[in-house]
Amino acid sequence: MNFIKITFVLCVIAVNSFAQLVLPSIFSDNMVLQQGIDVPIWGKTKPNEKITVKFDKQTKTTVADAEGCWKVFLSPLSVDCNPQKMSIESAGSKIVISNILVGEVWVCSGQSNMEFPMGMLKNSEEEIAKAKDSKIRYCVINKYNFKPYECDNCQADWKECSPDVARVQTAAGYYFACELRKKINVPVGLIAAYFGGASIEAWSSANTLRKWKNLQKELAEMGKYTNNKKYNLLKERDLKNWFKKLSEFDKGFTENWMSKNFHDKNWEKISVPNMWANTKNLKNFKGTVWLRKKIKIPAKWKNKNLIFDAGVINGYDINWFNGKLIGMQQWPWLFWMPRHYLINKSDCKIGENEIVVQVYNKDSSGGMQGEQIKIYPEGEPENFISLAGEWRCKKGYSGKDLPKAPIPFLIAHHTPTALYNSMIAPIIPFGIRGVIWYQGESNQQKPYEYREMFPDMINAWRDEWDQGIFPFYYVQIAPCNYNNKINSALLREAQFLTMKVTNTGMAVTMDIGNPNDIHPKNKKEVGHRLALWALAKTYGFTNIVFSGPVYKKMKIKENKIILYFDYAKGLKTRDGKPPSHFEIAGNNKKFFPAKAEIIGEQVVVSSDKVKNPIAVRYGWSDIAEPNLCNGVGLPSSSFRTDDWK
Repeated sequence: MNFIKITFVLCVIAVNSFAQLVLPSIFSDNMVLQQGIDVPIWGKTKPNEKITVKFDKQTKTTVADAEGCWKVFLSPLSVDCNPQKMSIESAGSKIVISNILVGEVWVCSGQSNMEFPMGMLKNSEEEIAKAKDSKIRYCVINKYNFKPYECDNCQADWKECSPDVARVQTAAGYYFACELRKKINVPVGLIAAYFGGASIEAWSSANTLRKWKNLQKELAEMGKYTNNKKYNLLKERDLKNWFKKLSEFDKGFTENWMSKNFHDKNWEKISVPNMWANTKNLKNFKGTVWLRKKIKIPAKWKNKNLIFDAGVINGYDINWFNGKLIGMQQWPWLFWMPRHYLINKSDCKIGENEIVVQVYNKDSSGGMQGEQIKIYPEGEPENFISLAGEWRCKKGYSGKDLPKAPIPFLIAHHTPTALYNSMIAPIIPFGIRGVIWYQGESNQQKPYEYREMFPDMINAWRDEWDQGIFPFYYVQIAPCNYNNKINSALLREAQFLTMKVTNTGMAVTMDIGNPNDIHPKNKKEVGHRLALWALAKTYGFTNIVFSGPVYKKMKIKENKIILYFDYAKGLKTRDGKPPSHFEIAGNNKKFFPAKAEIIGEQVVVSSDKVKNPIAVRYGWSDIAEPNLCNGVGLPSSSFRTDDWK
């Protein structure tokens, strides 16, 4: 049974299909190895077999355990810009990895602001055209391999930086790497493990999240799928049971509307692509709609796997080809994702075939709305047959209480542990220098939980990697109008408090955001500010100012409050105006706009409406864009001196 095929089939590097020796996909041509540490190399072979790894005049040997697992450590490597080869031999098999550099490796992770690519920046074509530094390498981790258990492997592919690669990869990470290249002149590897809209829970391990009572039920359900074998076994069983439940609600399952040659002459005609709202008999309908279409496969497609490109479907969907299930999308958070379903060549025939799509929508108007719905041979998207036009349709279940799909079909980028399991666990313990991180928008409504979850995640990653307290530098979320009751300054505060964790640093973006856009476009400055932390704290540059003013303490003096800061040399405002967005309150906890004055490296705050002040807040709203900065122009984070809720 074939399910969703998002990008490529998961693979490992091997000399031939009969080889027993395999490596995780993160070990591939073009990779960068971390200098100056013991470098772990691991994989699988036949049980109890000897393994020999050769690289950079080193030869390391070990013996696989009873399950065939093995790991060796290369002695610390020196920076090397000259491409090298690594060979791994065992059980009569040999793997050779080419074009390897030695330098600095950083994991780039988080959600869409880290993922945000160069190609989506305004006026970026000139920058993209210059992105030809082959000493910058990207290891791109497959995003859509959601699993409820920690994976041993993932799809990963190292690429040299080029305009085509940089265009679709992290802009913040690229500019970070450029800064490192400029200052320390070594190869830089970026492990791209990010996912737009992802929550902190999805990037955390099960062990890290167990203390949260509200997550224990979901973690227990996912805990049934302990490994790949168990997952596949239970998934088949769960699918069968779910379809049985669906048949009790939807007569389409009872009457086998998905079956080949089902008589659909009395079904209505509908134009596809189309939204239900634009169709007379489906307007305001909530439930399932079944769609069928006959297509003719040409003789030139014989013995070829096919791809059914269903476009974007507003709702959940299940798809059959000639009566056989080919895939489904039941992930609540990925309704926007274009569907691409693999049809095995053994299920196709030359001549007439049938596609059936069941769409379920309970919240808003459903429908197939892709710009181009089509079918084509795998790997030949230009050689397609359009499926737009007339389809047959029939209503199935009417209502909003259809049984929820089982866990294997619901895991997505908001599911606790899902991204850790599929994107982080498989690359541990690959040698790295540290992590740069941009995430928090998806947890904006849970700021107090984030105070614990974020530090817990950082510490857990460090524990699992077992490479010391490596640096973890992150971006504070920018001002944005979230249009809800939770002030995003609370999430920024949670990030501010995370700086208490050893060897962390925070790049502030209060001055380069856009209150009307959750994706501020000045990613060059974001990369620069992350690089300042790395250059100063990781690479020992002593002449670099890496942080804006950081609130330290306050002192009440008569009817004023004096605020003290770290990193406040040359304290000023970026626009030359008086300090903005300060508020002050007394015992009644009612805040009033305050007058603020810079005196040396302190700010003195007061208001005629507060005679006996006890608390100050700065930039304390979703959309505040305050102006306090230090002499080099790095901004201060929003902060408060109170802890009132």
